[in-house]
Amino acid sequence: MSITATSIGTNKYAADGVNDVMLYNRGDAQGLTLAQLIASVCFSAAAVNERQSVIKMNMMNAGTEKLDKAAEWFSKVAEGTADWAQAKAFCINTLGIPESGLPADLNSYANRVNAAKAMKDKMDKLAQTQQEDMVDLQTMVNRRDVAYTTSTNIISAIGLSSMTNATNLAIR
Repeated sequence: MSITATSIGTNKYAADGVNDVMLYNRGDAQGLTLAQLIASVCFSAAAVNERQSVIKMNMMNAGTEKLDKAAEWFSKVAEGTADWAQAKAFCINTLGIPESGLPADLNSYANRVNAAKAMKDKMDKLAQTQQEDMVDLQTMVNRRDVAYTTSTNIISAIGLSSMTNATNLAIR
């Protein structure tokens, strides 16, 4: 029996150019029992979920750093102590706020309020994305745990089955 790579879906966390999630790739499964093959597939699935979890955590760290920096700039803008050229560049380049959505300067209270509002709206969206990412991460970790638990249970069952067979042979 020969097992080849099987695509089980699209991986949004994969490296560029890699779209499919490859569940397993076993060149030659000859000699494996069905239980051993299932355990092998489960371990492979757990490894895929583990790699995806690490990628997701790295993405979340970058998002958290962006939110931290945005909060620093937000405070300075609201207080009117920010270097507006630098703050505006941060808003445009990092937060993705269009230049037309930002005031020309912070010389008036109204301009500071408008700038702070634009920043707060983007920061709220970033925070929501972070929360959604946390749910995604928890889902990946749960899938990994299920795969490991399934593998462990199958291996335990294989061991118990072998012990039972050995005991039955000894009794005869």
